[in-house]
Amino acid sequence: MSSSLLPVSVSARRVLILGLVAGYVDALSFVDLGGVFAGAMTGNTTHMGASFISGSWQHGLILVGVLGVFFLAAILSGLMRLLWSPAYGVMVMTIFMVLAQIVHGSSLRYWGEFLVLPALLAVQGETIAKFSGTPMPTIVVTTNLLKAASGIAEWVASYLAPDRNTRPVAGSIFLPLLSWAAFLAGVMAAATGLVLHGSFPFLWPVPFLVFLYRDIWKRECAGQDDN
Repeated sequence: MSSSLLPVSVSARRVLILGLVAGYVDALSFVDLGGVFAGAMTGNTTHMGASFISGSWQHGLILVGVLGVFFLAAILSGLMRLLWSPAYGVMVMTIFMVLAQIVHGSSLRYWGEFLVLPALLAVQGETIAKFSGTPMPTIVVTTNLLKAASGIAEWVASYLAPDRNTRPVAGSIFLPLLSWAAFLAGVMAAATGLVLHGSFPFLWPVPFLVFLYRDIWKRECAGQDDN
């Protein structure tokens, strides 16, 4: 493993925070936006196609809008990462989380969250997508389960046929599984908050995002980040 890669312990805390945020925001968007996901564009695309075929044009067009917001925010976030710093993406996520809380308690709740939540998760997906040498989008559960399965297969193959297969990098199994577990925990936290009727659902992740911003910024300044 290259010495420039982040320690798995550092990547693990990043994956944990981002997985929690992704699961939490996706679950809340599904409830607040009437069955629309903020980050699961595969699900939105499936629902969009089914809506158009069944004649539910209004719902289909809403999903087109969500996909458009997500795609545009991903482009802008990619530019920000390439031209400036991945840490700025986490700063934007924090700002979007506060904006989501503001619109959540206003008369613009639906359309405000419609714009903010997909943009927030698009920024997350484009900002940090590599952890200790393992490319991994923290907003896509299916991909991470496949990555974990692939890592296990590579690990087994490296013992059965060491002359043809190399050992997978450290964390290539653990980190994708951690991302899945963190996403699930975020969904469960959202469900718990909805049952308890919490007043400020989008504010509790803010301290975690602030910590993540400081972590990334400090390591970038020291030249120790591999994103």
